[in-house]
Amino acid sequence: MITSMTGTAQPIGRRDVAIAFLLSALGVALMISNVNELNAGTRGPDQEAAVHIGSLLPFEAAIPLFLLVTVPLVWRRTAPLQAGAASLGGLALNVALVGSEFLRCGIVLPTAMLFAFAAASMRDGRDARLGLGLGVALAVGDFLLEFGPAMGVAAGVLTAAVWGIGRVVRSRGRLADELLARTAELRDARDERARLEVATDRARLSRELDDLLQRRLGELARLADEGARPQDAATATATLVDIEHESRRTLEEMRAVVGVLRDQDHEAPSGPQPTLVHLEALLVQAKGGDARLTVEGSPRVLPAAVELSAYRVVEHLLAAIDDAPDVEVRVTFADDALELAVSGPARRRAKAAIERARERARLQRGTLETRLHGGRADTVVSLPLAVVS
Repeated sequence: MITSMTGTAQPIGRRDVAIAFLLSALGVALMISNVNELNAGTRGPDQEAAVHIGSLLPFEAAIPLFLLVTVPLVWRRTAPLQAGAASLGGLALNVALVGSEFLRCGIVLPTAMLFAFAAASMRDGRDARLGLGLGVALAVGDFLLEFGPAMGVAAGVLTAAVWGIGRVVRSRGRLADELLARTAELRDARDERARLEVATDRARLSRELDDLLQRRLGELARLADEGARPQDAATATATLVDIEHESRRTLEEMRAVVGVLRDQDHEAPSGPQPTLVHLEALLVQAKGGDARLTVEGSPRVLPAAVELSAYRVVEHLLAAIDDAPDVEVRVTFADDALELAVSGPARRRAKAAIERARERARLQRGTLETRLHGGRADTVVSLPLAVVS
């Protein structure tokens, strides 16, 4: 509420229109009642007004003319001084043309208060004091004519009190703005400190990454040197397996460190690449617990590129079949190839997913064959392997 009242140039809102419409409707209703009483002769010219001013126009003219007092309320926040001056001019014209026999205090007083409050809460210095003068003049002018000096002074005091409330609102609004600005400065300082701390941590992690690479590469070089002079084939094979394990371990540790070094807004994954051991989790996530995974042959460590391609091929093929209990994935470790078989009810747009799997298999010089029958898709994939001897 304070924020909406302390701006220097507020646009016209629905609330402004509603307030102006309400007071205008009440003013028109009051004028109609006055006109009826005056035309019926139930009230004489000097029975209500303390200062008598005769009417130059028919009494009925007071009904549309009174809108000159209330309609400017629409602009009380956009241009409070101009709107207040227009309302005061409208009251003066109203009194001059239709006389002082009309009771207007029920509408003019809240109108004057609204103008005084708007000027006090949205303007400073000379403009705020000018808004006070316009509001007091509007209230005093009406009450002085209708009820005399005492009531005029009372109306002026009430209007000035509302103006004072507006000044308090203005002051609190300024304080709130200063607090918001201070909070923004503190937030910026906190963010800058956090960025500096992150930069320091990244520099430390960069040193740790360099040490890790030096150590790991030294271990791999030692293993490779031992494998270069093998005593038998079994020793060579075991050495190559150790190199494979150490290489994977090095890559995983590097990914963990690099993932921390990446920018926080970077969305690229930093975890290890999926392998065949992740197929069961992929199958459960994609098709539920009723899907079956079968592994045949002699499971062993395969080249990283082959395992990643096999995982992606199965992922694409699972996207080509519907969710059903009879989805089956079979992985066969042959001597010179890795064979994958995926079967299940085919989806309508299965061909696109199958083509993606085919392209992935071709990257490893593999083959993919699919047979569609009875609404089912049976796909067999073969990825060649280099024979280690």
